[in-house]
Amino acid sequence: MRTQLPFPCQTLPHRSRLLSPRTRIMASPSSVSHRRPVITLFTSIRNIGPALRRAQLPLDEIVDEQALGGYGATIEFNASRLQASSIQKLQAAEILITEPAVLAELILLNNSNNNSIEHGTSSSSSLLPNLKWCQSTYAGVDPLFQAKQDLTLFPLPFTLTRFAGVFGPPIAEWCLAQIISHERRFDLMRRDQSKKEWVGSQEVLEYRYLSDLTLSILGAGDIGLCIARVAKAFGMKVVGYSTRPKADEPALDESVTDLTTALQAGDYIVSVLPSTTGTRNLLSLEAFQVANQSNGGKSPVFVNAGRGDVTDASTIVAALDQNHISAAILDVFEQEPLPPSNPLWTHPKVTVSPHVSGLTRGQDVPNLVVDQYQRYVSGQPLQYVVEWNKCY
Repeated sequence: MRTQLPFPCQTLPHRSRLLSPRTRIMASPSSVSHRRPVITLFTSIRNIGPALRRAQLPLDEIVDEQALGGYGATIEFNASRLQASSIQKLQAAEILITEPAVLAELILLNNSNNNSIEHGTSSSSSLLPNLKWCQSTYAGVDPLFQAKQDLTLFPLPFTLTRFAGVFGPPIAEWCLAQIISHERRFDLMRRDQSKKEWVGSQEVLEYRYLSDLTLSILGAGDIGLCIARVAKAFGMKVVGYSTRPKADEPALDESVTDLTTALQAGDYIVSVLPSTTGTRNLLSLEAFQVANQSNGGKSPVFVNAGRGDVTDASTIVAALDQNHISAAILDVFEQEPLPPSNPLWTHPKVTVSPHVSGLTRGQDVPNLVVDQYQRYVSGQPLQYVVEWNKCY
């Protein structure tokens, strides 16, 4: 589901307005420490509810299967199908845990039904009139930054926090598993086995050691550095690209702020970049061109476990066909689920993964939410607050 929302992130209000949602939830510990406001849970992710109950948090779970469903990272939500009881619970919610795409749809529906609402005010027709804090179940919140029209609800009149600090290990596992599988040609071994052929494919003898290879990571944040540490455990040289240098980071052999340097250095290029105005379509065909062996690069394998809008299908196909990159291993796409007509499905040098590199698990949620909840009721700043000027 791709939701169009009424506020682009590239247009920012005055700084005081940016800080206002956070200010609203702050209070002296003596005045709020005795409070135990109910957490409203509205999610398609299984087992979050039982996990939060085991953590003894006050919980009110909305189960509305005719409006919300899904699997993995694929959300199927239609706000127009919400039951009256679900709407009542949403309107009463002070704290809400939900997916970014669900929140985006709720805001869109609210704005279309009540486009006269003023910023920072509530109305009887508002779907979330009492909401002060929303905890996302995902690390990325880009569905909230995909619209380009009306700014009346930007920034949101409540604090939004990301589900962060847990996805590094599983995404690192996925990236290194894909790299090893690609180098060792496990796919050809399976094919040879089905034909009962011993070394039927000569390519299984032509692999490279990871210790001879360089990995360039685009996005040297928490997830990128976790990938770097795992890659270094296999002996890979690691180059980290970010907007700010990280010269003292032990997980990186080299920290660069120049995209061309990172693209030319890697035998593998892993992108874990967020979706922002600065990263959308960053990897254009011209950008990939510098990675071609004829231009000083290594015609690397491109691995994307970040956000699909850093490039697009036509660019990837052209980059492969022109040998700017030698293969593409993709877990994220501009449109998800990937339509059957998309050329990436049938390209022989593309591996399609259905956005499963790092899924939110129910058992991982309480560790973060308990800490965040304690911060909230004691008036302390929440962690992983979305910064509207950065779009994440």
